[in-house]
Amino acid sequence: MLCDDHTEAECLRRNLFGDKAKRLQDLDEIKPGDIGLLFNFDKDELIGVFRAHSEPKLYIEPDAWDRKFPAQVRVELIGKIQRVKDATFILNKAGVGMGPLASGVPAPKFPVHERDVIEKILAHFEEPIK
Repeated sequence: MLCDDHTEAECLRRNLFGDKAKRLQDLDEIKPGDIGLLFNFDKDELIGVFRAHSEPKLYIEPDAWDRKFPAQVRVELIGKIQRVKDATFILNKAGVGMGPLASGVPAPKFPVHERDVIEKILAHFEEPIK
């Protein structure tokens, strides 16, 4: 999922990833147990590794992000917070498609389910998850 410098702390504090309501159907592929990462596009950094703890729903925590991102997934951190720099380069090299956000900032096209792509990304973390 995506965050920026303004939303990162709330994602981590609440163990919650969020997106706009219209993206709920795109997030429907996420199932409990799936591995996930947080991509801070302001810092070009991958943060993680997380496991989905719920299926995506509207307003798991209604007051999160001032109600701007109601399509939400509860997550749990696996191990400690890990940060990987040069995320855009790593994602491109692993084969993750990139597309522009409304602001023009390049962002990965999630979710990714191809095992070989996921393994290439997780290999950049200190404690890779298998």
